[in-house]
Amino acid sequence: MEIRPVTGVFGAEVLGVRLARLTESELADVREAMCRFEVVVFRSQHLSPAEQSEFSRRLGESAETPFVRTMDDHPDVIRVVKEADEGAAFNFGGAWHSDFSFLEHPPSFTILAAVDVPPYGGDTMFASMSAAWRALDHATQESLRALQAVHTARDAYSRRMQPVHSGMRGMMIECDDSANDERRHPLVRRHGETGETVLFFNRAYVRDLDGLDRSEAVELLNFLHAHTTDAVFTYRHRWLSGDVVVWDNRSTQHLALNDYAGFRRELTRTTVAGEVPLPA
Repeated sequence: MEIRPVTGVFGAEVLGVRLARLTESELADVREAMCRFEVVVFRSQHLSPAEQSEFSRRLGESAETPFVRTMDDHPDVIRVVKEADEGAAFNFGGAWHSDFSFLEHPPSFTILAAVDVPPYGGDTMFASMSAAWRALDHATQESLRALQAVHTARDAYSRRMQPVHSGMRGMMIECDDSANDERRHPLVRRHGETGETVLFFNRAYVRDLDGLDRSEAVELLNFLHAHTTDAVFTYRHRWLSGDVVVWDNRSTQHLALNDYAGFRRELTRTTVAGEVPLPA
């Protein structure tokens, strides 16, 4: 197995392994790379949904998949599909977010496999929340440690958002009132495997901060969004057919670009259950 970093901050491409046939030793090395580099790319894998599900389950139990209908034959696999003629449709994952961070146990890892990708466009961007944390001055770090972030899916999956999601024929997303629930997680968390300190923040689901008045909270939320998505902390992945990208959902956020009108894009996604976020 060979590991090649893809930026000077985070992310790596792993060569010389087949995810569908990993030995236990290789699996341990892959998991270590996933935690260390936060985003790991495997080229030319061409995983079937069954193979992807099996690989995902070797990393841990499947995470919850609220609101998004999974495949009938593979209940832990989501088809992420946008058809070529859906140019004006909402793009699934099209805002900076950390997958399902509003859950009590947000996913630890997400696995995304390319099935049908456009000749250009449709890239996915990632941001390292550990690098963003390290770049803050000590006084700012200490002020953030005391805060609890309010995570909610209301601006993504509440009933008023149903018309937005219904514009995609290839996916079934069912919005309901549970999206209005709120979950509080520490804004600064300890990574459950590495013990590293990371910002557990994303603007899609973090809609408020406890202990601050609304104007202070909005100002800080806007600062954190601008800071954590600064280009210096990002990696932009250009999809090729057969790619599998695995990212650590605890220490990254990501964004799917919606710039491929006229082309079809299909990927399959699984998520691995994670731990309750604990303060660092």
